[in-house]
Amino acid sequence: MKKEFQNIYDKIAGFMKDAIIDSSHSYRIFSLASIDNKSPKVRTVVLRDFSIKNNYFEFHSDIRSPKLVELKNNNNFSALFYSSETKVQIRFNGKTKILYDCSQTEKRWEQITPSSKRCYMGPYSPSESLSEYHPNIPESVQFKNPSDEESLDGYKNFVIVRCYFDKIDYLKLKYSGHFRCSFMLNESGIDAEWIAP
Repeated sequence: MKKEFQNIYDKIAGFMKDAIIDSSHSYRIFSLASIDNKSPKVRTVVLRDFSIKNNYFEFHSDIRSPKLVELKNNNNFSALFYSSETKVQIRFNGKTKILYDCSQTEKRWEQITPSSKRCYMGPYSPSESLSEYHPNIPESVQFKNPSDEESLDGYKNFVIVRCYFDKIDYLKLKYSGHFRCSFMLNESGIDAEWIAP
């Protein structure tokens, strides 16, 4: 890979690494699109892990969520990250893998705050229709953190969605002229090229 592309690729890795450490980073929250019966669905999720070496990033979800059904039926994804400060948009495309009730999810569950564990303890499936408002947090822990034992009810719903990317599209917006390039990851390495913004 040419040095000019390597510098951008390294910059992307740096942005993503920073977003894992800094919860206020622009790339910590991103948009993920999946396909449901040939129709795109998009939602906001939280970046939880990133590996440039192994070409993946992760977010957490509830096994009962419609997006998990979509990703099981069609594991293609597109993810969009944008920073209004740097004016850099990064898009990733690839395929997902769902990690459920395994050593990775057990380890990650131990690292999640008790407050966050409440989100997986809801009595209703995400997106389920309700006859009246409900916060989808059990009343017993609505105003307090669950104990380790109580939070086990949430673990059975907890999944890690690992997004293996094989394409990255990088766009830098500039008054003097935007510039954009793409990276295609394959068995022989990384192919990079400039593309029209």
